[in-house]
Amino acid sequence: MSISFNAGRPAGDIVAGWWEGLQQDSGGRAQLRRCKSPDEVMLEPAFHRLLNRMRGLLESDGNMPVDESYRRLAAVAGLLSHVKKPDNKALAERMAESKGGRPRFSSLRFRRLMKESFDDLYPAMIRVIRQLDKTASLSDLANSVFYWGDKVRKDWALAYFPNVVE
Repeated sequence: MSISFNAGRPAGDIVAGWWEGLQQDSGGRAQLRRCKSPDEVMLEPAFHRLLNRMRGLLESDGNMPVDESYRRLAAVAGLLSHVKKPDNKALAERMAESKGGRPRFSSLRFRRLMKESFDDLYPAMIRVIRQLDKTASLSDLANSVFYWGDKVRKDWALAYFPNVVE
């Protein structure tokens, strides 16, 4: 079984509910936003509120070791703390959108992002969220970061390049 963070799926509903609660917890949100890595996020109580809700799904999922799924969920939680306004558009499509006649995210920066390993992804994704005016699809962000790898890279390339204005 694979965990999906899409709306209407258990993990998607848990993450969306946690994110809405985080909007009311400015202290917890600020602490998550100060974290520089998923390992730092794992030390924050706000992350553990999400982990406690997700633990059963993560432990029953056999797609990755439990410790790795906790670490990836920490990355998701930390990055979602930077989102101020949720929307439904795929992140790669939003990166390709025109702003002032240029793409929000240049092709060169997009290609650099596609080369990031999971370990280096966290700070790069914080910059992406800021570049997108702190607006992102919660489910796309969660799915993409949690499962960051070749399939996500290909999906993002298929969403970015046909939509980019250069």
